[in-house]
Amino acid sequence: MTPTSPHVPIPTRPPGAARAFLAQIGLQLGVTADALQALESGEPFAGPSGLLCRVHTGIVGGRWIGHPEVLLPLAAAELGGPDVPRLLGVQEQLLHGEGWLLGLMAGGGLLALRPLQAQHDAAQVAADLDRGHVLARAALDVLVPADGTDPGAGDREARNLAGTGAVS
Repeated sequence: MTPTSPHVPIPTRPPGAARAFLAQIGLQLGVTADALQALESGEPFAGPSGLLCRVHTGIVGGRWIGHPEVLLPLAAAELGGPDVPRLLGVQEQLLHGEGWLLGLMAGGGLLALRPLQAQHDAAQVAADLDRGHVLARAALDVLVPADGTDPGAGDREARNLAGTGAVS
């Protein structure tokens, strides 16, 4: 099973080596003591953009890895009809253009973003989490356009998501 599998229980107190790895990630992110405690326990905490996130950990090749997950405040069940092509366009762009998966959060019904690759380096996990927040905000702008916007604007914005981390 992968570290992000919903069937892998999230430990309430990770082993010492995992806590050290997670503390390094927290240091890179500049999180508060409360957020660090949530990070260590696998619970969601407010990330750089204010969106909830968490970091899944595991061991690969005898080394700890981190796999960030950014939670979007949007349930997949809330999208339907004309939203589906927009969702699929955003999902395709994130997957192929950015190397991020837009899917369901581990163990829940909210949409979430995860990079395709977990990292061994704490600084890279933190950088991935920062990048995930930028991409999540851009995805939300496309998926939940402001009232009165052109319905086709989301499709155009999804195509513009590539490489910019923001939508035009």
